[in-house]
Amino acid sequence: MILIYTPVVKPRIRYIFKHFFGSRMGEELSFTSDLSVFIAHSGAKMSYGNAPLGNEFFIAAHGLLTEQGINALELEIFDWDGLPAFFAANENSALPFDFFAAAFFLMSRYEEYQPFVADELGRFSSSQSVASKHNFLHVPLIDLWFERFLSTWHAFFETKPPESESSQLSLIVEVPELFAYKHKSIFRSCTEGIQDFFSFRFVSIFDRVMVLLGAREDPLANLHDWIELMQQQSSGVRFFVLYAALGIHDRSLSMFNTAHQQGVKSISDYAPTAPMASFESSHNAHALRSNIEHFTDLIHRPVTSIRQHKLVLRFPQSYRLFASLGIKNDYSMQYVDAAGFRASTAFPFRFYDLGDEQQTPLTIHPICLSETHIRNQRFSRKMRQLFLSFQEQLATIHAPFIVALTNESFNSRSKNESFLITLKKMLAHE
Repeated sequence: MILIYTPVVKPRIRYIFKHFFGSRMGEELSFTSDLSVFIAHSGAKMSYGNAPLGNEFFIAAHGLLTEQGINALELEIFDWDGLPAFFAANENSALPFDFFAAAFFLMSRYEEYQPFVADELGRFSSSQSVASKHNFLHVPLIDLWFERFLSTWHAFFETKPPESESSQLSLIVEVPELFAYKHKSIFRSCTEGIQDFFSFRFVSIFDRVMVLLGAREDPLANLHDWIELMQQQSSGVRFFVLYAALGIHDRSLSMFNTAHQQGVKSISDYAPTAPMASFESSHNAHALRSNIEHFTDLIHRPVTSIRQHKLVLRFPQSYRLFASLGIKNDYSMQYVDAAGFRASTAFPFRFYDLGDEQQTPLTIHPICLSETHIRNQRFSRKMRQLFLSFQEQLATIHAPFIVALTNESFNSRSKNESFLITLKKMLAHE
């Protein structure tokens, strides 16, 4: 058992230390503020405070973990042998900065509690993050810090680090619409056709007519053909289906549409399937509860995972609501507008609610790459380079690699053929 001495044991300290020593290192952990207990402990131990007590392993505390509430912080970024770091520590510290406070700042999304300029959907953009401003959005900085912390820790105690599991590729697939054209009402089909006309999408108009006449298959109807391939080429596939009332940003089929219901049930028979929280539910607790209840009734399985449609996260409201409704796993921690690590880590972690100052039962699964980020590269070679750059750096630190796709990834039309070929090669590691 590892014993941590700190003058005051606060919830933030318990949270972040248990994440690294418990979840990441698999060690039993105990805390004390009693000096005599700390001195008497014969196993591995560490002090965390203003000054070391003796010759023990010591990390100088910045102060963030003993505070309450949200305060304005000015981060002074410095270079630590090629890695950016902040919350610099004195020379007595085993690391030149308060690793635990810095990790807490990034994982708790402390900066997203501060006032910011929201985009048109009310989201926090990547360009406003400290990670983007200091050019470390593309790396799992906390995990790289942790690798160095581990090296220092094991060198101090003259122990060997345990063997790490290999990195695994996992896929999540968003299904905002099961069908592009089929099974929609005449009014909706006409409305969308008119929108295509005034947007000069004449190919889509022709395609829609041909599908509705039965001369072509719907371009999104081949999802099942890809499920087996995805399961073979990754450690797991998870689907998130929008099953909610129609809205401006929620354009799924009606929940009462038989084809929609059968389609969702069919997907859930092949792979873990959960709801996407609708855009409407991002500011309406009743709507979210209704979404989850309807989805549970449809697939006859409890809902324990969720992904927020359009990634409209509001801290701490969104995650607090998920946790209150019994959700155990969230797959929304990513940026819409940039590939990278929103919480600066690739490993799952419990959400800490800064409003209530407590750890929640909700586990966050960070996602660093999505279909949109891949498609934005435009050329096949650049798409593969982007994919491989994340895959290789996560393999180096044995971290999970989660990629978010949509069922539009598997669109059967010729315009998507090049992307499908590239996607298949990426999944096959070619």
